[in-house]
Formats: sequence, structure tokens, C-alpha cells
Amino acid sequence: MISVDQLVAVPSLGLRYLAGERGGSRLVTWAHACDLPDPWSWFDSGDLVMTTCGGLPDGEDDQRRWITSLIDSAVAGLVVAPGQSAPAITPGMLDVARDRGFPVLAAGYDLQFVTLARTVIESAIESERQRVAAIKRLYDTYWQSLHRRATLAERLSALERSTGWSLRVVDLSSGESIALGRKAFEGDVDDVEVQVELPGAAGTALIAGVDAGEPTDRPLLEHVGGLIALELEHAAEQRDRMRESGRALLNGLLDESITLSAVWPEFGLRSMTGELVVACFSAPDRQPLDHTSIHHLRCLQNVAPLLSVRDGELIAIVPNDTETLRRVACALAPSCGVGLSAVLALNSQVPEAFRQAHLAVAQANERGCTVAAYGEVAVRADFLPTSVEDTRHLVRNILGPLIRHDADAGAELVRSVRVFLDNDGGWQRAADALGVHRQTLVYRLKKVEQLTGLKPTSTQGSALLWLALTAADRAGLDLAEHSRPDVPRE
Repeated sequence: MISVDQLVAVPSLGLRYLAGERGGSRLVTWAHACDLPDPWSWFDSGDLVMTTCGGLPDGEDDQRRWITSLIDSAVAGLVVAPGQSAPAITPGMLDVARDRGFPVLAAGYDLQFVTLARTVIESAIESERQRVAAIKRLYDTYWQSLHRRATLAERLSALERSTGWSLRVVDLSSGESIALGRKAFEGDVDDVEVQVELPGAAGTALIAGVDAGEPTDRPLLEHVGGLIALELEHAAEQRDRMRESGRALLNGLLDESITLSAVWPEFGLRSMTGELVVACFSAPDRQPLDHTSIHHLRCLQNVAPLLSVRDGELIAIVPNDTETLRRVACALAPSCGVGLSAVLALNSQVPEAFRQAHLAVAQANERGCTVAAYGEVAVRADFLPTSVEDTRHLVRNILGPLIRHDADAGAELVRSVRVFLDNDGGWQRAADALGVHRQTLVYRLKKVEQLTGLKPTSTQGSALLWLALTAADRAGLDLAEHSRPDVPRE
């Protein structure tokens, strides 16, 4: 659209500045003539007011108030062509316009306002024609980029060449760039930046940089933003679908209804081609994890990990990238830890890898660190086993007889020992927690001593039983699978 300066530059109009020349870059959307005393009631933002001063008040103070009301209505400027009976324009009125940078133009009384209006209208029509052509070029450019299967950054670069702007998409909450065109990536310093929030893509915006004196066509920029928003929404929906299908795959692997070798080709489709591990995310004291939209996290947008939530923990098969996993843990909860299994191979057993990760995250939370890898944790001062196999060995040899008796007789010896130890050997508290008579608990613990040779009320017995139960919990072992003692090899 035409600016006030450009109108002044048209010789046939004979316009000149009376005040407010520094506002000459204002764009004029339309032009109207009005001699009413309250023109601000009849005009919209960007309109050019043309008057013969018939509605202009006489006194200087009144004119100051009149021009202030007009400026506050956000019109583009004022053109005055005073008639013979019109009041004189006072210096005070021009001072207000000068201070506010509001263009006041003088025109000859012989200027036909329709000529000025036609100039503005023709400019608006031509501007709209150019915008439609520019929008068509944008869509053509974008379609060609999509057809070539280019990246979002490459599409932004193509749009930069078409518009002359530098373009980048940012996350408003973190200020982190999601994608940059080449011009923005190369760090060209722009004098002016215009930001457009992207519809539908929550918390993201498109930022265009332009040189001073080259005002950005905001409606055109909003068209670009609309294209980017559609793409971001499509990508988000795709990540949602990948998360859901990944959940089904991971649950099948954990339940051993499918094998890792059958799923392995899927990892390539999810851009996971390097070393992979099972990761277990958990916060101390079972604090809830904010996992609902974790797959949209910026650091995960180039991969599609397998994710599933079980018993308040987030389980994943992910690339073995410590920094990325650390960022995921921080996003899940302030104190969240992550335990990593050994690196997966084609014939790995995912349930075993999960137990490794489960043990590692327990050790991470106990030590107050964010990431712990299975097999890399130093021996603990309380002598808990540091491997799943050592934990199995301990559980079988100490708890095996109790587990086997419970399975055969439908008894609750393991639970009774656990509750007794949790209540620090308090007979009545433990009996109340179990919902049984105190004497029943006495009988059960005597049976425990007969089966294991360990007296739950003694220091040695309670220590070994607690050690086995705690180690099993931290490794996520199913006690029912560990009823048989280890048999020494010949």
C-alpha cells in the first residue's frame, strides 16, 4: 500500500508537510473527506482524513484537543485544504502533531479530494493484486518444496528467497529455535523483527526479520505462518500416532508376545539407527511424571522412541544419548532419574533389559543423580546387589522356600515377612496391617524360620530377609518366577 511520504511525492497532488514528517512511513489504507467536528467517530485505523476544516474548532486549546482525539483514533494522517471561512490552523495544533509524529499535510483548495482518494484506492487495489500474486508464489514455492520432500528448514529457506525476509520458527516458552531458514541461520542482523503466533501450534511463532525501511507485509506473513502451522500440526499428529503404535510394540516386547528381532526393522523407520537401550524414568517417592506430551519434546522430534507407562514409571526404547535422556528426565519431573540397560542387540530379551534399567534408576534416585547405566554403578555401602543376576540368586536362595510354600498352600508368608519388617518388628502393628490375630502372625513367622532357617526377629534373619525383599523390589522381579534355589553346576 501507498505511504504518506509516497503521496507527498506525487507532483500532481501538490501536498506538503505542515507537521509530523517523521510519521511519513505510515501506510494509507483508504481516504475519506469529512468536515464534521468529530471525524474520529467515522474513520478506521489507516484511513487518511481529508477536510476543508469546516469542523475544526477556533481556539488553540480546542484545536489541541481536537487533533489529540484524531491521533488517538490511529488514522494515518490529515490532509487540510482550508476553505475561505474555515478557522486558521493554530501553531499549538501543529505542535501536538509534531510531537506525536502525526502527518498533517497541506493541500491547495483547488485540489479535488476525489483525485487524492482515487490515488489511494488505486494503490490499495494494486497492493492487493500484488499480495494475491505473492501469496500464489508462496504456495507454489511451498508445494514444490513439499514435492521434493525437503525439510522444514529447507522450505523456510525457499520462502526467504521468495520474500526477502529472514525466517525462523521458535518455541515461545523456551525461546529455542525449532527451524531456521538459511538467511536466519547465517545470522544476518535485521533491523526489524515481526512475530506472528502460529494458529493451532500452541506456544510457537514465526519471526520474520527485515531491513529498516522495508515494512513487513503482515497479512502475507500470516499466510506463511498458516502454512508452517499446518505442517507443525501434521507433524504433531504423526508423533501422536507413532507414540500410540510404539506403546503397543513396547508392551508386546515387555510381555514377550513379540520378539525384538521382529520389531528391529521398525527402529529404522523411527530414525533410531544407532545404539539403543531400554530406559526407565522414575522419580523418588513415586512422584507423578508429566509424560502426556513428552514425545513432543524438541530433543525427541527427530526420533520416535517406543514409550509406555507402567506403575507410574515411563519405560522407553531410545537411542543411547545421555544428554537427550537427561533433558527428557528433567521435563518429566524436577527430580526424575533415568536408568539405562545394557545396549540392546537383535537377540536381547527386553524384559531382562527392563529389569536392568529398573535397577539402574533405583540406584540413580538413591545417589541423587539423573542418569545411571546398568553395570556402571559402584558397589553400594548397604551391599544390595548391583546386577539382576545377583539379585535373582539372592531371592531364590533366601525367599525361594517361602515363595514355593505360598504357591502350594495359598499362604501369605512372604507378605507377612514384608509387613513385619516394614513395621520394625512391631507384632501388633504388623498383625493389624495384615488384618490377622497377633498369634496368627507368630505362627506364620515360626513357619518362615522352619522353611528358611532364618529367624525374622533376629538381627541376621531380619537383615537377610529385608535384603532379599528390597533387592527384588528394586530390580522389578516377579517373585513367583524365583521359587527354585540355584543349583550348583557340576
